[in-house]
Amino acid sequence: MSQIDPQEFQQPRPPVDVDPSESGSSTTSSSSSDDRSPEEKLKDKELAERLSALIEDANSRVVPLTKMIRQHIEAMFSRKEDERDEDELIKQVKPLLEQAEKILNETQGAIRGSDPDKRLSNKATRHVADHKATPEEQRLAEAIRVLLEEVGGTIEWAKNKLESFPKAKRELGPLLDALGQPLTQIIGGVGLLLAGVLNLVGNLLSGLGLNSLLKGIVAATGLDKIYTSLGLGKWLNGGK
Repeated sequence: MSQIDPQEFQQPRPPVDVDPSESGSSTTSSSSSDDRSPEEKLKDKELAERLSALIEDANSRVVPLTKMIRQHIEAMFSRKEDERDEDELIKQVKPLLEQAEKILNETQGAIRGSDPDKRLSNKATRHVADHKATPEEQRLAEAIRVLLEEVGGTIEWAKNKLESFPKAKRELGPLLDALGQPLTQIIGGVGLLLAGVLNLVGNLLSGLGLNSLLKGIVAATGLDKIYTSLGLGKWLNGGK
């Protein structure tokens, strides 16, 4: 699995303006205290920056692909039934799905390589201390929000649309499922490394009606059990 060239990273985006009081997470409570050492704060900041760069780079390459996937399916869907060519649709969409999956697999590999403290392998045994969301965490949450909205949203949208195309559904359905696998691993990996970030993402997605995508991934990766053990279960249950 190839690593992403750091020279290809986008310039950092400005921090997303997320009101910590609205995040629905104890990790952003104004009454909580941050008992991390200066070294721990620096490590978390640097980690959030590295992960943001990786995911922003993936977004810059995957988002154009998801838009083309949607355009091709929508164009075919808009044709009269007797003018629809499922073979043409398969030929158009298949390489786009395969390319998107390759990019996300590369990103997942790079994220695993960004774990010098082995937090992933330790299954988040180090509790992320309570603290207000940092600009670096807000930036990372926004990058994940884009990834989930564009890739996860496109997967669900395409599956629904392909119900009208039986042959294309048989050919492209497995590729859509395959694309969802590295997406799940990326979100799960970030959730293990910096637990509080997913609470910010949930807040960003809730306004779009897409927070169910994130909760589904959290459940699929077993993060729901880990989060509950860390005292972060309220967000998963829709509580504040």
